[in-house]
Amino acid sequence: MIKEYPLYDAPQIKDLKHLVDYAAENYGEDTAFEFERDGEEITVSYIQMKNDIYALGTYFYSLGLRGEKIAVIGENSYEWIVTYLATVDGSNIIVPIDKELGSKEVANLINSCGAKAFVYAESKKTLIEEAKADMPTVMHYVPMADFGEVIAKGCEIIEGGNDEFEKNEIDRETLCTLIYTSGTTGTPKGVMLNQRNLTVDMVNSCMNFLEPAGTVVVLPLHHTFGFMAGVLCQIHRGYKVYINNNLKNVLKDIQKAKPHHISVVPLFVETFYKNLWRTVKKQKKEKLLKTLIKVSNGLRKVGIDLRKQLFQSVKNGFGGNLEMIIAGGAPLDLKYAKGFEDIGIQVMNGYGITECSPIVSTDRNKKYLFGGAGVPIPGVKVKIFEPNEDGEGEILVKGDIVMMGYYNNPEATADAFIDGWFRTGDVGRLDEHGFIIITGRKKNIIILSNGKNVYPEEIEAVILNNVEGVNEVIVFGEDDVICAEIYTETPEEKERIKKDVQALNDTLPPMKHIRRVIFRDTEFEKTTTKKIKRFTR
Repeated sequence: MIKEYPLYDAPQIKDLKHLVDYAAENYGEDTAFEFERDGEEITVSYIQMKNDIYALGTYFYSLGLRGEKIAVIGENSYEWIVTYLATVDGSNIIVPIDKELGSKEVANLINSCGAKAFVYAESKKTLIEEAKADMPTVMHYVPMADFGEVIAKGCEIIEGGNDEFEKNEIDRETLCTLIYTSGTTGTPKGVMLNQRNLTVDMVNSCMNFLEPAGTVVVLPLHHTFGFMAGVLCQIHRGYKVYINNNLKNVLKDIQKAKPHHISVVPLFVETFYKNLWRTVKKQKKEKLLKTLIKVSNGLRKVGIDLRKQLFQSVKNGFGGNLEMIIAGGAPLDLKYAKGFEDIGIQVMNGYGITECSPIVSTDRNKKYLFGGAGVPIPGVKVKIFEPNEDGEGEILVKGDIVMMGYYNNPEATADAFIDGWFRTGDVGRLDEHGFIIITGRKKNIIILSNGKNVYPEEIEAVILNNVEGVNEVIVFGEDDVICAEIYTETPEEKERIKKDVQALNDTLPPMKHIRRVIFRDTEFEKTTTKKIKRFTR
């Protein structure tokens, strides 16, 4: 569906301290966060959120932390969110650490940035003890298990007349968060973002796109998309966020919280969709559901939409209220987007990169394209660098969302820009409606001996969309031929899958023909944000 229409209204927020104050003033006792702890459901209002942030920020000041780096590690939690906002709203610098890293990797990152304080979850206590000796810059360790005492101490200082945190003025141009990218290859780089980057990305994303109220934050909070879409944009809207702290409980939490939307990476969309059909098959209702979908789609073509009535029982598996799934962080397989739309759950896509705070583009509610990655958010310029005959080239971005640079890495920073434009490293094109179409990653391009460039992600999408039984696939070049390595959960069908893959050559140009198909017995190794690690075969 392609339709032009005005941007949504979104309050202008100048920095994240202003965001916290605005939310407390306008949403007051409304629930900001909800979560389960020790079998008890806890709710936190917007006013309490502000008070806790001010108290923790004041406590940090009492430790002498001003303009310092404060690291945080742990599973998703209210304490994690308060730590982030108390740090940046006090003009300190937050360093979110991937909770899946080992002690040596954590110590290396801490030494790289020189963090002075480390806030950690109880689950990371052993890791911290193992790494302490190798983190000489850390002067203060703050266990989240002690947050009750810490918040009380901060409140006591404020009640004693200390208003330093309240009076702190934010410099929007100064570094406020240092994010080490996981990526799928190479050494992590520290992305430097300031409050201008984050607030502009938050506000302008909300102008481009309107999600329904109520969500479950699923993605890890150290993941920039997870924190922006699942926390900052929700505070800006005044929506309630249910905090999932364990991916094993995702569906249980979704059924309990009954969200109207969720933001996830495509792997979750795929998993949810497969679970849906697995359940339907167990109930021996697969044929019925397929028939209802066929009838429903036929009626929609003549302007009759009965999806709410026909598929409510299916949606009950997601709490009953789910209207929208927002997918980002990796390409989305079209069959899952179309499959959810068939039952009345809209799947919206977008494109982003940590270096751009991270949201660059989103589908709009009434302007979206299956297979696209949305249109740029307001204030962001996107162009294609040195496009080929198909209009494909590296995607360049310019705007207030673009990072300050890479921490202590001027060479990498210089390489990341050309004439003031940020080089994303992603390859794609812009269609006539302004949608970004992602083709692949520049570093993944297969260059054949005849000089032709082949984008493996494009062929991977063709395989996933057309060959049943392929769960994961990586396409690569070897000995000047295109190869496909496949993981399937139905190994007894390998020969059929191989024939189906090779049959796709009739639909592909000669240079993209798949000459070799190999199978693997296990899933591909993935990053903590569920992207397949390439080049680890």
